[in-house]
Amino acid sequence: MKKIIFLLMVIMFSFAKDSSVDTQINQIISKVAKNSPNYSLDVALANKIKELKFNKSVINLDFKNQYDYLKSFYNLIELQIELNDLPRKINEINDKLSILQNLTDPTSKLQYLYYEKLLQIYNKTFKYLTENMGKMEKSLQKRIFSVKFDTKQAKVNIQYWRKFLLQKQKEFEKLNIDLQKWQVLNNEENIQNVKRLIKINLEKQREIYKHLFDNQLIIWFSDLKNKNKNAFKDDDDLLKYSKHSGKEFYNAVNQIITDFENYTFGTKALVYGAKKEAELTLHKIISLFNYPLFNVGNRIITPLNFALFVLILIFGWFIGKYYKHIIYKLRHSKNISYATATLLANMGYYTILTLSFLIALKVVGLDLSSLAIIAGALSVGIGFGLQNVVSNFVSGIILMFERSIKVGDYIQIDQDTRGEVVDISMRSTVIRTNDNINLIIPNQSFIQNNVINWTLGDDIVRFRVPFGVAYGSDVDEVEKVVLNALKNSNLHYIKKYKDRNVEPHIVFLELGDSSLNFELFIWVRGEYARRPRRTRSEFLKMIYKALNEAGISIPFPQQDLHIKESVPFEIKIKKD
Repeated sequence: MKKIIFLLMVIMFSFAKDSSVDTQINQIISKVAKNSPNYSLDVALANKIKELKFNKSVINLDFKNQYDYLKSFYNLIELQIELNDLPRKINEINDKLSILQNLTDPTSKLQYLYYEKLLQIYNKTFKYLTENMGKMEKSLQKRIFSVKFDTKQAKVNIQYWRKFLLQKQKEFEKLNIDLQKWQVLNNEENIQNVKRLIKINLEKQREIYKHLFDNQLIIWFSDLKNKNKNAFKDDDDLLKYSKHSGKEFYNAVNQIITDFENYTFGTKALVYGAKKEAELTLHKIISLFNYPLFNVGNRIITPLNFALFVLILIFGWFIGKYYKHIIYKLRHSKNISYATATLLANMGYYTILTLSFLIALKVVGLDLSSLAIIAGALSVGIGFGLQNVVSNFVSGIILMFERSIKVGDYIQIDQDTRGEVVDISMRSTVIRTNDNINLIIPNQSFIQNNVINWTLGDDIVRFRVPFGVAYGSDVDEVEKVVLNALKNSNLHYIKKYKDRNVEPHIVFLELGDSSLNFELFIWVRGEYARRPRRTRSEFLKMIYKALNEAGISIPFPQQDLHIKESVPFEIKIKKD
């Protein structure tokens, strides 16, 4: 009794709500002039709102044969498609309502009422299908045992339709060839005719896939009825055929097939489904790795080939790095100079990289003819844009073998650029200045330009320290004072050398404008040769102190002006 009362209340509430909507519609229509251009549209829209009703979807469970069951299964697919699509439709209607709610014209108000009522119906439908879709699936699945399925005829039909499909696919390929031919000839009439035939061909193929799907369904129904595990294999073909009916159809079929198999086989279906999903994922990954990217000669390069190529290069790079590490580690135990170790490390490193590149080409199946094609393409690139790179590369090889510049040498490129060579690679050389700044200089600069190597043969360098004294000073006394001060100082300079005269001496250079100019010649080595400004500063301090203590003056620039005779000149005063 309570249920009947509740049902009556729901009906009365719905009726009252519909009456309220009808009242709103009539009020809006009454305000529209009959001679208005939108009157007919508004009346039609009002009638459409009144016609909107929620209908409960059901499927037929009274079957006479396999075709009736197939029809009910299609109804189930349609309901699943509708259920999957309803969230999108509901969102679209909400967007439209948010736009229409602020509009006041009669047409917009009617549209708002239309979409509002449609939204209510969609929400009811979504709720109904969500609650009852599983029930309808179970009901249909249980009735499968009362239907007789002719699998023998279905298999014959599948063979027929597959042959027909193959014929249409070949016809499709020929039509595409014809289309390309007429496009080359720019024959618009034949192009349109071929496009029309292609469209007909594709429609026919979709029909064939539909027939294949229907007959495969009958076989699958029979396997489900008999609880035959071949049903798990049949659904692969079902999903393959369903793809040609659209993404929505495929998703719905996949969902319903999974539910039917779960109802029939229980946990076994879950285990097999997981296994099949893993196999499918693995198959997709393998297919992805074997997808052709491009051709090199007659060889098709796939992502797998490319990945192997890159992995071999990376492996070669690691071996090269490890080789360099070993060489630098052996430098101390085998008493190898740093420059020699760098040469061996770099040459071995690039040799390993080259071998890795050739091995990678061999592994992916590229022969020398393919390499020649790549080399030809590279030569074109070199001719246009890589000449500097190649020039630096060749220059690096020359520097490594010629050894005119080695790691550890102190070189000077121009007046302001000097420093110690810390690395020589194939493309560039790194110089560290006295300010601890690393300069990366292209190798071709050392081949094409003049370079001063302060330590090419040995590490001793002669410094010239200029200084001046005032006119009237005793030049011999100046020389004696400076040399004695140098001898008694703690400054680092070379006093003796094996095959060269390195004794310090002073040279009287010139009679300058303001001073008598001298230069002190001294030889230094090692770090003192690599810091010329600081070394020169130390010797200048010593010279200044020695001259100052000896009472020898150091002049500043000066000029004397001598007037030999006076020149008379006349001054005139102009009166206004």
